[in-house]
Amino acid sequence: VEGEDITLIGSRAGANAIAAWMILVKNGPYGWQEKVYILQKRTTWMCQQLDDLGIPYYRNPFSNLITMRSHALDPEICQKYGLIPDSHHQPNWHKIVVMEHVTIEKLAALVDEIKPLPELSSLN
Repeated sequence: VEGEDITLIGSRAGANAIAAWMILVKNGPYGWQEKVYILQKRTTWMCQQLDDLGIPYYRNPFSNLITMRSHALDPEICQKYGLIPDSHHQPNWHKIVVMEHVTIEKLAALVDEIKPLPELSSLN
């Protein structure tokens, strides 16, 4: 996360525990399983699009995170869509975190704008 951390010491750990508890209480085990299933399907869909475009990425098959090589992406598109860099100065990777608000429509808009850079084709 870019910027200074101005939270109270220790408040973050407590907030995470409360958030996890609220999620489980609100959704129950089956509601949570359904949400995770949907997120994994969206993530798999996005990976299929990246495969079609020839963009190198890494994804653990049980995760909703996709990490793409920065050299394959236009920096302006990364900023426009809020892709998360591993470094804000000279990123090597950009990450997509597929969450509930990250719909197929939003991912499709990103896919429509991603174009492999000319030097990418020489790396494959």
